[in-house]
Amino acid sequence: MHSLMLSSKLAEVLIYSGKTVRSFPLCRAFVSASPRPLQGKEEAEQCKNVKEAADAVKDGAKQVKETTEYIQDVASTASGRVSKMTKDVTEKVTETTDSVTEKAKGSVSGVVATVKNATDIINNKTGGD
Repeated sequence: MHSLMLSSKLAEVLIYSGKTVRSFPLCRAFVSASPRPLQGKEEAEQCKNVKEAADAVKDGAKQVKETTEYIQDVASTASGRVSKMTKDVTEKVTETTDSVTEKAKGSVSGVVATVKNATDIINNKTGGD
């Protein structure tokens, strides 16, 4: 009896506001004579759409994961290559620095030897010590 009174009251409100039961699909369960809500075509379609959306989100998440893993692999490979290149460049710079240092030492000792030799020659010719 109480549900009939609520249904009647709901009908009055809907009629007064110019709305129909069709405007409120969730209200159909409350005005139904059966003890459980009815599931119509619209509800079935909504369930199907929700399932499809959930599947699409799942697929999207899988693609994001795969893309993230790919980016991590690329970054790791690039990092390894940069590290190797840096090591190679450092070795070459060290070799070049050592070579230039040795040549500079050789040049200085060559200059010193030449100056000493020239000094000896001058001392011999002038008779000085």
